[in-house]
Amino acid sequence: MKKIFLGIFLLVLPAGQYAFDLEVGITFGGRTVKDSEIKRVYGNGTVFFPYLALNVFEGLFIGAGYEGGYSRETKIGLYNEPTTLEVTGIEFFVGYEYKIKIISPYLKIGYGSYTYKQTIESRYVWAFPVDAKKSAISIGGGLKFFPFKYIFLAAEARYVPLKVKPYDKEVDLGGLRYSGGAGFRFIF
Repeated sequence: MKKIFLGIFLLVLPAGQYAFDLEVGITFGGRTVKDSEIKRVYGNGTVFFPYLALNVFEGLFIGAGYEGGYSRETKIGLYNEPTTLEVTGIEFFVGYEYKIKIISPYLKIGYGSYTYKQTIESRYVWAFPVDAKKSAISIGGGLKFFPFKYIFLAAEARYVPLKVKPYDKEVDLGGLRYSGGAGFRFIF
């Protein structure tokens, strides 16, 4: 995966021929869970996404970010045993941004490696831990508003289809992430 992004970077940015922008931002918002049973037990939650992106050529950008924030606690089972579910991930993405004065709509596609971990504090299910990783593609888009030349506000929606199979049943931890945030753009 790293070789693919390095190849894209080398194709679109020939040695010093173009200027580029470095963007640092963070978004925060809600996250849905598609699986009805997981949603019933743990519910939807929050998500935050700090990222770093390089605008390399006429609206084309590549970047990386960390998705965190979805950590839910509840009680399950006949004995109301404490349980937690946490989903985090690292994502690499490529996208296109179209600048219209102070507004920039954008689309992006990414590839992420997500870690999901479920714990149940029970003496009956201790032998069945869930702690694994799964990769998935994400699709998203949003809008950036530049009230100042280098500072922007952003609104974004992303969808990640994250189907996992910790044992013999497939569970869909994927869902929609909708968030808002802010960032800073360095122009070189």
